[in-house]
Amino acid sequence: MGNVSNKELSSFQKKKLLYEYHTFFDLNKDGVLEWKDFQIARMRICAMSGWKDGSDKALKAQRVFADMWRYLQDDGDVDLDGKVTEDEWMRMWEKLNTEYLTRKKDKNFEEKDDKIPDWLERYIEYKFDLFDRTGDGVIDIDEFEYVCGDFGVSPKEARTSFLLFSKNHEQNVDLSYFRQLCIEYCRSDDQGSLGNFISGKLDFT
Repeated sequence: MGNVSNKELSSFQKKKLLYEYHTFFDLNKDGVLEWKDFQIARMRICAMSGWKDGSDKALKAQRVFADMWRYLQDDGDVDLDGKVTEDEWMRMWEKLNTEYLTRKKDKNFEEKDDKIPDWLERYIEYKFDLFDRTGDGVIDIDEFEYVCGDFGVSPKEARTSFLLFSKNHEQNVDLSYFRQLCIEYCRSDDQGSLGNFISGKLDFT
């Protein structure tokens, strides 16, 4: 994974995290995160995956999104108003970044074993399921392009991003590798890190 050298988030890190906030979280585009954004996300993945209301997968999605929103509120909703603003979002990531860098100072620290917030674990699983449209446990380039297109990413940019983080198809993009890339996206200040391309965007400068 790429290195993060300062406790304060860099301009590059902030741009990535704000892109994620506005593109994949604030789905109704009202400038704040609320429960209704997560309802929209749940309905979107169910519709794209063909999961009917009341089915096991649809009910699981409902539980996952409820848990994800509750955990995110615990970490990000500082004033307890039922919303996570852009400012609260960035302050949350500043705090998470500081805690992560503090843990890294421990001589026994292992990157692969480091824990991430519960809401982020659930979000990564949701996002993987969103991209893995066939449900075969691996994201391919066509799936990635299709889903990225639904979020406004051009086909060329999506396919180029996939080729980069899949190492020109040499690396299977399963949940384990996808999780690694997502964590790298959130933490890394290295503009060459492969995780930077997991949202289909090539340039955050």
